[in-house]
Amino acid sequence: MGVLLVLATIGSYLIFSATDVNLWFSAIVFAVALLYFIFIYGFIIPFRWMRWSYQIKHDEIEIQHGIIFRKRVLIPMIRIQHIETSQGPLLRQQNLVSLSITTAAGANEIEAVNASESDELREYILSLVKVAKEDV
Repeated sequence: MGVLLVLATIGSYLIFSATDVNLWFSAIVFAVALLYFIFIYGFIIPFRWMRWSYQIKHDEIEIQHGIIFRKRVLIPMIRIQHIETSQGPLLRQQNLVSLSITTAAGANEIEAVNASESDELREYILSLVKVAKEDV
């Protein structure tokens, strides 16, 4: 957040110093941008993670998320085809991984799992899938 704020400050300074804009207008624009960053990073993102959860049961995986509208996804173990892990630059910086669970109907993600836990979690889910397919 700090880097974005510094870049926004430098960018707004360069834009407003190169043009003939009133100082009050630039101060208001900067204040609005600052309040926006504080609102998003201080309230929305932490609240979003408080409202996101997953639970792995022996016969299904349940994923719940949403702030205003709650979405609940149940993935039967017998329907899981494969599990992928992905890690972009921001997740790599935080040592996190996303697990993508693919079925014939589509893919669902368990986001931001610790990289050390991701392999264990993947193997655990695959073992439950194997047991579920053997029972059929």
